[in-house]
Amino acid sequence: MTRLIPRRTSNCARPCPKLFLLPLLLGLFGTPGCSEEPAALRVDGVAFTVEELRGLGEPQRMQLARIAAIGIAVRDEEVSELGEPILELAREEALIQRLREEITLESTGVSDEVLRARYEQDPEWELEVRHVVVLSERWRPEAHRREARERAAAALARIEAGEDFATVAGEVSEEPGAAERGGLLQPGREGTWVREFWEAALALEPGMMSEVIETEFGFHVLQLDDRRTVSFEEARARVASSVARQIGGRAAWEEWIDERTSELEVDPDAITGGTDGTTILARWPGGSLSERQFMRRLPGLPAANVDAFTRDDTQARRQLLEEAALAAILVGEARERGLEVPEHEEARIEREWERQVASWAAVFGFEPSMSDERIRELALRGLTATGQNLDIARGEVARRAPTLQVRYTIQRLQEG
Repeated sequence: MTRLIPRRTSNCARPCPKLFLLPLLLGLFGTPGCSEEPAALRVDGVAFTVEELRGLGEPQRMQLARIAAIGIAVRDEEVSELGEPILELAREEALIQRLREEITLESTGVSDEVLRARYEQDPEWELEVRHVVVLSERWRPEAHRREARERAAAALARIEAGEDFATVAGEVSEEPGAAERGGLLQPGREGTWVREFWEAALALEPGMMSEVIETEFGFHVLQLDDRRTVSFEEARARVASSVARQIGGRAAWEEWIDERTSELEVDPDAITGGTDGTTILARWPGGSLSERQFMRRLPGLPAANVDAFTRDDTQARRQLLEEAALAAILVGEARERGLEVPEHEEARIEREWERQVASWAAVFGFEPSMSDERIRELALRGLTATGQNLDIARGEVARRAPTLQVRYTIQRLQEG
């Protein structure tokens, strides 16, 4: 589906988080933009001067750095990379949910034969769709949205008058690569696209075209090229999830977990903060949780959890360590069973993060292809300007501080 903020693909390995403690480098750098003042804070290539930071306490400076990091990610199309710690935990949770569903089915004796029979009564579809999209997100001004709808309607009129859909899509559609593909998308299943798009496509017969429809991205015209039934083997994860939800099975799941965590031991030194960076924090039969594993997980958590851990709150430390160990046990079990996160769930996870960043970008004014200087200006404005939406965005950004401080190097420089 079209992304509100496109993601730039990369062949690089996932970046190793720099934990939640950022490098504090001393030194003087060159001038930011046209200013001749020395930089006092630098986020990747975006620099803030001593004068701009005057009167700002450390929490405000770090909030400024986080807002700038959002701008850089939007500008460089690295939204997924920015949220990797959050996305990784969401994938972990989705994999554990898959394991829970399988345990529920096993405990109640639901076999694949039962699942197959249920699926054959209501099979899934895979659709091949072409579309024209004129981007106009719902937060845009009414005039912008009205113009976008009119452009989509004009494209529909051209196609209804006999012009080739692919040709019109190549000329009008604002999705990257639309011209080369004639508006053709990768085949999609339920969950691949946003709800309005999927429902409009599913209502069509091959060769049919939709009216103008609206999604969170803008205004679309769809043409269904083909539809085919998904095999049970490919759809099994979704069928299993649906049946498991109806069963419930909470007691069986909790009993299964208790059996596997009864011998879980957390290192007392880890609870009191007396580790050296190489410690095994928790052990259980057949596995362990290293400090390195735990610290890679920590940036994906909300700031309140991380703060409680770093201020030597022993109760919070124990809880976070036990949660991390339990997650490691369950993820290990899921992988041993060959379970994976379904594609539709992976798409949902990424889409939710993209929506979050898109909402921040809209409030702060960040857009693709912006200059470092423009990001600097908007970040400063976003830190201090008033308004309900800004207050909400700043609160959400602060909550996600551990993640937003990982992707880009934040340098606090000597103020001379």
